[in-house]
Amino acid sequence: MAVKSTSKPAVMPMAKSPLLGIVTIGQSPRSDIHADMKALLGENLRWVEEGALDGLTRGDIEKKYPIAGKHDLLVSRMANGEQVCISESDLEPRLFDAVARIKDYKPDVVIILCTGDLPPITMDRCVVLSPQHIIKHFVAGLGITSLIVMSPEQAQVDNAKKRWEEAGFHTGSVFGSPYQAEAQLYQAAVKAKELSGNLIILDCMGYKIEHREKIEKWSGKRTITPREIIFNTVRTLFGP
Repeated sequence: MAVKSTSKPAVMPMAKSPLLGIVTIGQSPRSDIHADMKALLGENLRWVEEGALDGLTRGDIEKKYPIAGKHDLLVSRMANGEQVCISESDLEPRLFDAVARIKDYKPDVVIILCTGDLPPITMDRCVVLSPQHIIKHFVAGLGITSLIVMSPEQAQVDNAKKRWEEAGFHTGSVFGSPYQAEAQLYQAAVKAKELSGNLIILDCMGYKIEHREKIEKWSGKRTITPREIIFNTVRTLFGP
């Protein structure tokens, strides 16, 4: 089980195992990632979580950070499971605050739960994994030149396509949210089936392993979900 922030950091009692810090751009705890995380990293995993939007209600977020007219949209999850959107420019100060809080736990590795092009984040004596860089290098290493990117929201499609094309890939785009009805994912997979490119990138940390499996079945194309790449990177660094 995850350990939420308190006045004194508390962790699961496995003293010799590395401590994983999870920073979400939405709200913690991210219960939607726990099953995949434990499946890939083991039941003895210790972790702590902080969220950039922790402590805010949906009304607070909509009032303080309206997204109308914003072009740098990011999508994440509220603690109650609902989807939440915020612009990257509005997110950054709150993200750095969440990173500062996670430092108090003295984690061995920190994962930023976002595949967008966020500012670089570093910590002394701690590995910080930024999914966007790792995933792009992983895909490049496969020798893939043409791919399809699935984003959660239609408003993200143009930016996602631009990011991947700037990285050197011929890119098709579809959208379907991991936080909404599954019918969205099915429709996106069917559309992806008709596009050129034999690899689908699920461009959000919210996509589950079960989402990948279903999208592969519906589209008939190989599909990659970032959380598998990132959690396997943690496993490579620190072992089972």
